[in-house]
Amino acid sequence: MKKPKLVLVGNGMAGVRTLEELLKLAPDHYDISVFGAEPHGNYNRILLSPVLAGEMKLPEIMLNDVDWYRDNGITLHSGRKIVSIDRVRRKVVADDGSEEAYDRLLLATGSTPVMLPIPGHDLPGVLAYRDMAAPW
Repeated sequence: MKKPKLVLVGNGMAGVRTLEELLKLAPDHYDISVFGAEPHGNYNRILLSPVLAGEMKLPEIMLNDVDWYRDNGITLHSGRKIVSIDRVRRKVVADDGSEEAYDRLLLATGSTPVMLPIPGHDLPGVLAYRDMAAPW
């Protein structure tokens, strides 16, 4: 019997935590794929400040490395951002043109930091960060 296809858009803490719980409750129920814009597994974003300060490195804040996805039968599409969702045909389309069909779709894309419109917000060295790709 073919498993229903679950696609998670967003490889952050909330979405992957949902998968962890799903795997505990029904480990063989879904064929799971994850799309994440960043080129690695998911990590603890709360610990980005110690990374920025040079106190920690990415491997130290990883929650689930790429081996975890493989070990749990999850297809990880890292470095791929979903640019459109076709709800009629039930598929997502990534920025590289690849497509993935789904039976169930979970959107957990997080947030975008807001730069407050205060004097100095546009000065060199002032930045908002929410991922490892921040320009530091």
